[in-house]
Amino acid sequence: MVDYNKSAFYEIRSLVWQELQDAELFDEQNYYADGFTKPLIPIIPSQQIPEFNNLLPGMPYITYDITSRPYQQNWWISEEILILNIISTDALQIHSIINLLIDLFRRFDKSATDMNLYKELSSNFNYHYFMIENAASTQSFDNEGGFMVGEVSIMYGYSRNINMTTGKFL
Repeated sequence: MVDYNKSAFYEIRSLVWQELQDAELFDEQNYYADGFTKPLIPIIPSQQIPEFNNLLPGMPYITYDITSRPYQQNWWISEEILILNIISTDALQIHSIINLLIDLFRRFDKSATDMNLYKELSSNFNYHYFMIENAASTQSFDNEGGFMVGEVSIMYGYSRNINMTTGKFL
């Protein structure tokens, strides 16, 4: 039976979170909220901004939105655009994160190779390419507290394991 809860994005999110920590741009220890036994991952859907700000006020975080691109003749390849908004009171931190994301995802098939090596062995996804669609410098954020925002849009193509007879997801 297909698990439709699995998404290629969650593997990408996991890689981004690990890279942010490895580059010392985020510290997992700063993301323990009261009453939680595990740290929160500060890469959240844009709809969860109020909840995140209530749990960890003043902490930098990243919001995401995902758009699926139309399927082409190669219908087994899915294309999505991931829009990441980096929100922080520190402009240098925003620029550093933008630079990290550009470095990770600008290399087309080489970025996909890195992702395929990183992902868990139980993955149903095979990444073909990544590219930077857009990167926008720091702007003011529509919120109190002196927050600023930078944006990076990443387009990626992947395929999912499919049933060879029906063409449906496995």
